[in-house]
This record gives sequence, C-alpha cells and structure tokens, in this order.
Amino acid sequence: MLFCMKSVAGENTDLIVKGEKLHVQTEDWADNGNILVSRVFKHGAVIKTFKLPYDKINQVHNEEFRLKALQKLHQFVIEKLYAD
Repeated sequence: MLFCMKSVAGENTDLIVKGEKLHVQTEDWADNGNILVSRVFKHGAVIKTFKLPYDKINQVHNEEFRLKALQKLHQFVIEKLYAD
C-alpha cells in the first residue's frame, strides 16, 4: 500500500503526426490512483490514454525512479504515435 507520495513533474509535447497537430501530456497521479497517465489530445479532446500503475515501477517511492518512468512513458507514447 502507498501513502502520501508527492507527484513528480509532468511532461508536455506538441507534435505534428501525419499532418495532424497532437499534444501529449503525461502526469503522475500520486494522489488520484497511484498511476502514471499519458493522454494524447487532438483539438482539445483526449483521443488516446496510456496508463502505468505504480506497482509496475521499480522503487516507486523514490521520486527519481518515478520521474524516469514518467519520462519513459512519455517517450513511448510519442514513438508509438509516429509508428502508427
């Protein structure tokens, strides 16, 4: 069980994929489900969501490890968008 962890800073990236402007926002929801969430927006609406539960992150109580996991999730989503 996890208790009162401070969220780590999120990531935001604007992209143009196949002529479409997209925004990728990745956040640490430490106080709302203990999960990392990456959402892809198009015209202000969420079109895709990716989640990484805390129990899949090594040493999740360490903010540095959680930040690295968040950055990797963010990069994974960007790479997936370009690959699709």
